[in-house]
Amino acid sequence: MNESHKKIILAAYPEGMPRESDFRLEESPVPKPGKNEFLARASYLSVDPFLRMLMNPSSAANATSRKEGAITDVGRAMAGGFLGEVVESNNPKYPRGALIEGILGWQNYVVSDGWVNKRHNPAGVVVCDSTLDVPVSLFASVLGRAGLTPYFCMTRELRPQAGETAVITSAAGAGGSIAGQIAKMAGCHVVGICGSDEKVDWITRDLGFDVGINYKTTPDIGAALRAACPRGVDVHYDNVGGPIMEAIAALHTPAHRYRLVGIASAYNTVPDGQTFWAWPYEKPMFVVHDYTKEYADGIREMAGWIKEGTLKYREDVVDGIENTAKAFIGVLNGDNIGKRIVKVAD
Repeated sequence: MNESHKKIILAAYPEGMPRESDFRLEESPVPKPGKNEFLARASYLSVDPFLRMLMNPSSAANATSRKEGAITDVGRAMAGGFLGEVVESNNPKYPRGALIEGILGWQNYVVSDGWVNKRHNPAGVVVCDSTLDVPVSLFASVLGRAGLTPYFCMTRELRPQAGETAVITSAAGAGGSIAGQIAKMAGCHVVGICGSDEKVDWITRDLGFDVGINYKTTPDIGAALRAACPRGVDVHYDNVGGPIMEAIAALHTPAHRYRLVGIASAYNTVPDGQTFWAWPYEKPMFVVHDYTKEYADGIREMAGWIKEGTLKYREDVVDGIENTAKAFIGVLNGDNIGKRIVKVAD
């Protein structure tokens, strides 16, 4: 094996929006698996906005992750989704040739025994279902946590019903685009909020959203929402928090259901997004790991929807592990449409 072990190291805790200088690429010899361990080679890495919360040294999320062995400290490989193939194994649960996925960090090779930060990733390292006959990359995007989050949030907790109005923020992102389509499957009037005309065109033309609102060019978001939701808002899938959250909340019906899935408005300004954890609604935060035991069922159903053409998706693929940090910063800036992933190897 002539390749080296490449990993993206967190070089400094960012202040505000991360910069490429907050990361560095390190190379070393490819590690060997020990007893009950396996070595996997990455195909794709996932860059997700929530990782910004794990880059604050004083944040509760980072403190817990540090205690439980997550890789978020300065000087260590950045936490992040890893999809790859097992190339050597001393663990029968992860045989050579298996496609595996887990929060194993931004690196092209990893040695693991399958245990990964059980609080934040109780599923550990998952062996992907090779019988589904879908593109491999989907396990890092639509059939990974980015898709499972809206799937379980919508089908198990928000439960949209025919005739209701659903509002989705970050509607052209990895999760919002799926959440909106699930609401449409249920027969909802679906309103999506996103940050460019190109994104509005995609969610309305290709994904079937009834209304798209570009919050960056809309002078009065409240007025736009009132026009788009004349009967109020029954289902609120929230990726951003902040003023947009408040404008939508003003239209909540008495029977509304609300879940906070992400806090894009605060990732770079408030450690842990702590001001939004106190949002005064019963169980506002959605945690996908509550449904770990149902992951396989959710993946199978979504794979079926994709094959039928019912569920559409878009992958924003960046080539090369050396571009991972730049790809991540772009997601925080809202540059992506759909799920951004980094291609490491074929």
